[in-house]
Amino acid sequence: MRVLFYTGTGGAGKSVISAATALNLAERGYRTLLIAAGPAYPISALFETEVHHTPTQIVEQLSALHIDPLREIRANYERIHEYLLSLFRAEALDEQLVYAFASLPLTNELIALLKLVELVNANAYDAIVLDTLPSGESLRNVYLPTLLGSNAATLIKLTAPFANVAKVAEPIIGIPTPDRAVIDEDIKLLEMLRNVKRIILDREHTSLRLIATPDTISIQGMKRTYLLAQLYGINVDLAIMNRVMPDELTHSCPAVWSKEQERTLFEVEAALRPLPLKTLKLIPPPISGIPRLSAIGEALFGAEDPALVFHTGEPVKVRTTEAGLELVVPLPSASHCKAKCEVERVGEDLSVVMATELGEVRNFVALPAGARAMRLAKARLAEDGLRISFINP
Repeated sequence: MRVLFYTGTGGAGKSVISAATALNLAERGYRTLLIAAGPAYPISALFETEVHHTPTQIVEQLSALHIDPLREIRANYERIHEYLLSLFRAEALDEQLVYAFASLPLTNELIALLKLVELVNANAYDAIVLDTLPSGESLRNVYLPTLLGSNAATLIKLTAPFANVAKVAEPIIGIPTPDRAVIDEDIKLLEMLRNVKRIILDREHTSLRLIATPDTISIQGMKRTYLLAQLYGINVDLAIMNRVMPDELTHSCPAVWSKEQERTLFEVEAALRPLPLKTLKLIPPPISGIPRLSAIGEALFGAEDPALVFHTGEPVKVRTTEAGLELVVPLPSASHCKAKCEVERVGEDLSVVMATELGEVRNFVALPAGARAMRLAKARLAEDGLRISFINP
């Protein structure tokens, strides 16, 4: 099964390109599902068909659904949600704030990722396209199991027998304690998150695709997301520059506009190299309906199959040195920005924080088994990525 994530800043054309890609896949015979993490209206308007929270057939071989987070929470994570509600109510917060805070851990993006696990396990489709992850920050959902600790599920299982004892202590500690049913749902959620991570880090079947428009804010967002994806080990196989002025418009515009667009495209291509960059010309509105989306998919991919893996980046490498080991995290885009990094050992993981001109990015990197008995020596940014050295004790 092929899994494609499309991400970009708001207004970059993410929904249009996701829908056009899904339709192009269906036209090539792939059983395709498009998942929209946001409201149903944009996708419904694009397809001119009302899209529901369950797969809605659009055309032959193509279905679409939108994520209804409240419905998904009630169906799968109601006990966790109710427990969070009780915690915030114990703080005497306003009821509207209680519901807002209790819903924070289960965002649309995270619910979409959990839904993806369910659909991949069902194996009813050849390709799944996700119109989700509106920013690189949402990629951190992939690493929730790591952030919680590799032994989190084991610890929760060990504490489960004491749930009834904790209930007795509620009047003393002054806050609600989770019962056995909440703990069971916690374990289920952690296992689902591990499956999310497994699917997204499958470089042969899953790709992240970046979308931007030729403006500074959108391009900076694309670069930041690319850097985050590289740090997290997610394969980015394609970048798309949307709403590029066609030749007939540039010829009628001031020469400075044409030169500025040409310079921007050149700089973006250089910054992302060796990642392939496709361009999509500016399309006048309205953009809706199957014929229009089909034409956009054709303009974007031509004879190429959208299911192809257009680029496979290098995975994390471990090298033996005279002093010990060296861990190399490929970050080719980091060489194009001034960055400082800090690496700290946290148990069996490495906490990596990079301060760049694109903002601060951070992640946890699993320690290689051979480095666990070694001492962390130094970390530095090189042309081929982040190099982390370990030395023998």
